[in-house]
Amino acid sequence: MLWMSRLYNILESLQYGIIYMFAAFFGGVGLDFLFQPYTEDISTHELLRQTLLQCLGLILVVYFTRYWVKKIPILYPIIANASYKPYRTPEYNGEMMMGFVFLGSQLNLIQKIDLLSKRLYGWYYSDASRLKDGEQKLKQKVAKKT
Repeated sequence: MLWMSRLYNILESLQYGIIYMFAAFFGGVGLDFLFQPYTEDISTHELLRQTLLQCLGLILVVYFTRYWVKKIPILYPIIANASYKPYRTPEYNGEMMMGFVFLGSQLNLIQKIDLLSKRLYGWYYSDASRLKDGEQKLKQKVAKKT
């Protein structure tokens, strides 16, 4: 009966994987449409605000997607003497499937995060170069005085 338990695990993974795929796709696309589209002509403060709000919205969509999908019962009959325990396969929680689908459906969010990180790196490296220039000028001044 070990093969029966493994078959049930596969069926449960398929069922919840497919349900999570559709729920995450429609939830992700819907959420992406609710927020302003990506544009580079935006202040860093506003970009950070939009990114944070969209991430908070994503957290809520993931929470409610899991809540509603877990309400769906297993769609196949279980043989009484099988060693299978329902709702225990890893796909029942849907982390992998929702992660991939949300990553692919949140195009505006991905672009906003990319722009935010580019601005952060640009700010950091421009300040770092200013610090190095300042250190070199200080060393030159000290060298002239000695």
